[in-house]
Amino acid sequence: MKLEPIIKDTVTLANSEIKKIADRIADTAILAAEKISIDPSFKAEKGSFESLMLERLKTFDQTKIKNLQKLVIPLAKAPQDVRMGLYGELGKIDIMKVNSIEDAVKKLEPLKIERKLLGLRTVPLNLNLSDIQIKKYLDNQSEILSTHNITSIDAITGGGRFFSDIGQLSEDENTELDDFQPQAVTDKLALYIRRVKCVDETGSRFAERFGDDEIAMAGTSVDETGDTKKITEFRVGNSFNDGDTKWYNPHKQFHWFNMREGGNTWPKSYYLTFILAEKDNGGLSEFLQKLWDKIGKEVTAAIASAIGAAIGSTLGPLGTAIGAAIGYAVAKIVEWFIKLWKDDIFPPKTISCTVPAFGARWTKNGNWGSTTSTYRTAHFYGHSGHYYVEYYWKLFS
Repeated sequence: MKLEPIIKDTVTLANSEIKKIADRIADTAILAAEKISIDPSFKAEKGSFESLMLERLKTFDQTKIKNLQKLVIPLAKAPQDVRMGLYGELGKIDIMKVNSIEDAVKKLEPLKIERKLLGLRTVPLNLNLSDIQIKKYLDNQSEILSTHNITSIDAITGGGRFFSDIGQLSEDENTELDDFQPQAVTDKLALYIRRVKCVDETGSRFAERFGDDEIAMAGTSVDETGDTKKITEFRVGNSFNDGDTKWYNPHKQFHWFNMREGGNTWPKSYYLTFILAEKDNGGLSEFLQKLWDKIGKEVTAAIASAIGAAIGSTLGPLGTAIGAAIGYAVAKIVEWFIKLWKDDIFPPKTISCTVPAFGARWTKNGNWGSTTSTYRTAHFYGHSGHYYVEYYWKLFS
């Protein structure tokens, strides 16, 4: 069987129940941003969304703060029906009368999450089970990995493939890996950057004549267990003009994953988010990493609460759906920043790779068997600029 990893250059969030969770968390962060926009002197609790938003707001000058207040204040004072049209139940919250948006959200009616739509077990109506038996049936999520009842990562994130039999697969099993069978098991997956190209530097045409872009990259990763990690910022270049390219020789390893984590449950999905920013843009990449980390913790906790189990290897594809949910939530918040704060941000770019087995390989030039994918591009558009990152995935041992 010629198995091939599936790459997604754009990660979407198709599952309705996970989207409910991501929307609520994103809207909580947005309301916190509204609150501190109106009152920049607010004393925020450490670790809260308000505290995080204040960090970003403090990088703006007073003129920019006054301008963004002209946009945010009318929105915050809009009638409740308008607010609910934007934020659902969160529109009921009077943001200036609460000390913590997150605490106020917890007092609202809990989200109604359909376990069946998440791809998790539901109790058959024709079974006469005691309460204890029902609880055991629902809580023992590891059993569902060997059945068709769990949603594949593609179903969660909007792809077209469905893995009907998600079970356990070991490199020792007889799995028809063609001529790659006797080779060393490629149990690691990495992403390499070949180059970063400036198609159009940031700023107006007038501004471009008097300065060059100093670009840095950072990122985050989510593995098959839902574990999120920060990828440390590094400088790409300090004098980008239109058409300039930063070539990496050897190619730069952005991040790598150990595919043995999470046991032998397949397929395994991995997410990476590129954060591209100007170095002089007020610590933007660091802010976005903190936002990603905060959103990640909230999404993980919310999904775990909804399914009644800890996120981890026992949840297989559902655990890695965290990556899609975080990417969706952060993108929604960044969109708000651009519209209301007029912030000069390149929206982060989230990509993914789903590996069906250790012996999976890519097809290149019509031939199956390559341990490296074709070159891919991730485009970044923002504040009148356009950059792209050329990258590829690689399987290795």
